[in-house]
Amino acid sequence: MLPLALVLLSILLGGAGLYLGLTAKQQLAPLTKSADEGSSSAARINKQLSKIDTRINELSAQNSKLKETIQRLGRESSQNLRETKQANEGVQSNRGELIELAQKISQFATSGAVTNASSSRLEATSTGSETSATETFTVSGSASTYKIQSGDTFGKIASQKGVRLDALLEANPDADPRRLSIGKEINIPAN
Repeated sequence: MLPLALVLLSILLGGAGLYLGLTAKQQLAPLTKSADEGSSSAARINKQLSKIDTRINELSAQNSKLKETIQRLGRESSQNLRETKQANEGVQSNRGELIELAQKISQFATSGAVTNASSSRLEATSTGSETSATETFTVSGSASTYKIQSGDTFGKIASQKGVRLDALLEANPDADPRRLSIGKEINIPAN
């Protein structure tokens, strides 16, 4: 009887072990599936994080290039601004010198020095020893125009027409007093 009881007990214990094993397997299956899904999700997350990290590095490199470009453009802009300021100062200085020279020419003209020189040239022209270019002088209202001839300067024209050089310069803001074009008409202001 004892062997029979031992067999029965073994069958009972074997059945209970089988039952507990199957139950444990059923309970472990969702956990295993969940663990597999978790590791799969972790792999996907790691892959996405890797892509994001790569994109961050690319954007950082682009940001560095843009920063360098902005700094370079800033340096070039400030250099251009300095050069423009210097050119403007030069123009203002030249304009001031032109006005001073015009005033000196006006003083010479009023003292008779330029008038005497012009008279002697006119006498020489009328005697035929020198040929003179023709002058176009048009009067319209209180202002007139003058066609630039060879050898003309603003100072010379101002003294010939009896106007102040600074008034002549102001009447012709588009004309460059250093580069007068022969045949170009300029405005002569009224006295």
